[in-house]
Amino acid sequence: MSRSTDRQIYVVLGLARSGQAAAQVLLGEGHIVRVTDIRPATDFDAVLAALLRTAGNAGGSLETVFGRHPVSLLDGAAAVILSPGVPERIPFVQAARRRAIPVWSEVELAARHLHGTMIGITGSNGKSTTTALLAHILQQAGRPAHAAGNIGRALCEFIPGDTPTTTYVTELSSFQLETIDTFRPHIGLILNITPDHLDRYHSVDEYARAKWALFKNCSASDFAVLNARDPWLVSQAPILTCRVLWFDSTRRPSPADIPGAGLVDDRLWLRLDDESLSLMARAELPLPGRHNLENCLAAALAARLCGLNTVEIRQGIVSFRGLAHRLETVAEIDGRLFVNDSKATNIDSTRLALESYGQPVVLILGGKDKGSDFSSLRETIQAHVRHMLLVGEAAPLIERALAGTAPLTHCRDFDEVVRRGLELSAAGDVVLLSPACASFDMFDDFEHRGEVFRQAVLALQKEKHRC
Repeated sequence: MSRSTDRQIYVVLGLARSGQAAAQVLLGEGHIVRVTDIRPATDFDAVLAALLRTAGNAGGSLETVFGRHPVSLLDGAAAVILSPGVPERIPFVQAARRRAIPVWSEVELAARHLHGTMIGITGSNGKSTTTALLAHILQQAGRPAHAAGNIGRALCEFIPGDTPTTTYVTELSSFQLETIDTFRPHIGLILNITPDHLDRYHSVDEYARAKWALFKNCSASDFAVLNARDPWLVSQAPILTCRVLWFDSTRRPSPADIPGAGLVDDRLWLRLDDESLSLMARAELPLPGRHNLENCLAAALAARLCGLNTVEIRQGIVSFRGLAHRLETVAEIDGRLFVNDSKATNIDSTRLALESYGQPVVLILGGKDKGSDFSSLRETIQAHVRHMLLVGEAAPLIERALAGTAPLTHCRDFDEVVRRGLELSAAGDVVLLSPACASFDMFDDFEHRGEVFRQAVLALQKEKHRC
């Protein structure tokens, strides 16, 4: 990256993955970058060394403050780049707003640099799977495409190799969408709206409107792909200026009734501009559950909007193997299937996971509560769960909400969880980690939680094989 001819001051608030990527871009352009994080500097030795190298190579300047966010960092700043985990309500961000200093997410910064096609995907559940699936479909068809954003690599990381022919399939959280300004996806997907993050938002409507910001800059030449079964999305769609297309997992009597992507006689169909296209049999889908049917319909519709034909879309779907920590089979031990769904960090994702299995489930619940109403799971627990294993900070709250729905046991850690799961299940059962909670009470993130579960299961499997 070349040095900017307009050297400015930027504040990067939060030095997690997206903050690191934003700082690298800005330092690589020769800007003055002030980095601040509440954690100590010793947590970032390797990161700071990399940033200093970039600054030295490009003539940028790095300033750091750790353990606090002094307002003096805002003096002369052109913008604040806000990590998604940092709430806008903190005093530092509010001080920036009062000074009329723009507050951007890392995806906003990236979008100002990238020239390829932008696809934005959000929703309460299914974002990561749909993002990875759509990127995979495009890649299998020979298109230059990347899965980016909340799913893995920060969008800023793709700036050095950017081309106008590249497609950026970008998973976006409500936190990231709170701080976009010019970001404009050519195709925007909202998969669903269900209660989540109510420890951050005052209501489901406030949370939903943060998601809806995905379309704030879209025009008539852009597309919105929405879930026809979601009442909130249906109610808001008429205000959009872009073209709206729907996916619907409800069985329809004929292809002519498909609103964009849908199901007829257990086949997936696409319908655009009055042209109906048979895509594939539902039985060919590689992922279980109605929610994954919807993820596939949404991805297929977006792929068609990108110009792919039905053969290319089908081949991409059937060759997709899913993501780690999303209904991921870890092992079978004594006829029990151990499944890692650590990504299920809210009530609805756990409900969908349970509904994906026809056999009895021993369900592992718990973690850090996000203001969830666990009692809304009562009916699903009664229908699907043989036994509940509760772990983590939210375990007492879950017990009060779900008492009487199924037997339950409290566990100290995942080693105990896995052993009790084997003891309390029967051959043919599923032992399912689908916590309905965030992971931050015991783990770094949901990936860390899922990996600890995986290792505990594999250790138990190895022990059983020795017996």
